Amino acid sequence: MIFKYSSKIKSLTILSLLLSFSACRPPSGPDDYASQEYIPDAAMPIDLILAEGEERLSLGIFYEGPFTQEVLIDDVSSHFYIYEESFSLIAFDGDRIEGLSCDLLTHRGGAWWGGGVHWDEARDLSEWSTLHLSLKSDASSFESLQLAMNNSDTAQAKLNLSPYGFKTDDAWHSLEIPLADLEQQGLDLTQVMAPLVLIGQAGMSGDRLLIDAVYLSRQNP
Repeated sequence: MIFKYSSKIKSLTILSLLLSFSACRPPSGPDDYASQEYIPDAAMPIDLILAEGEERLSLGIFYEGPFTQEVLIDDVSSHFYIYEESFSLIAFDGDRIEGLSCDLLTHRGGAWWGGGVHWDEARDLSEWSTLHLSLKSDASSFESLQLAMNNSDTAQAKLNLSPYGFKTDDAWHSLEIPLADLEQQGLDLTQVMAPLVLIGQAGMSGDRLLIDAVYLSRQNP
């Protein structure tokens, strides 16, 4: 059983979908928006202006900052799935890297957990260079946290996040993952169907992980 998460209403609905373990917003028109206007909030602790030549792709979840392109979580062709009810996810406004809140992932105590963004049709991400994500936890069960991207349910490239600076020391760690590193693990960047998958191991029910500031970036010449 897999759950679908909407980051706008912070609610969960049940879906039936088979998944191999190795393997935010409501509908509002076309998926991609170039140069969409971003309306800042005075309370947001982020740089609201992109660096000259920088472009960002929002995946429609875990991000409230400025972007030049976005793929909405529309529950039609782009989805966020929680695999096998293995964790819960809610908005959390007590801490964050950017925006007004982050997202709080809570382990349900199983032998593993996982979830991610899935697209019904493959997209070409070969023009993007880096995946950014910020994480915070004090639970040792998240020490072995892995990031994956999929070409299909059975074609997946995975990376351990500890070599990129993630530690469970109850501090925020803003990671930069070169997409070339996933490509070296066999990912075809021109045919990505799951651009963000997080996979973890056994833990105690109630173990917590904060997630924020997730986006892809590239620099124009």
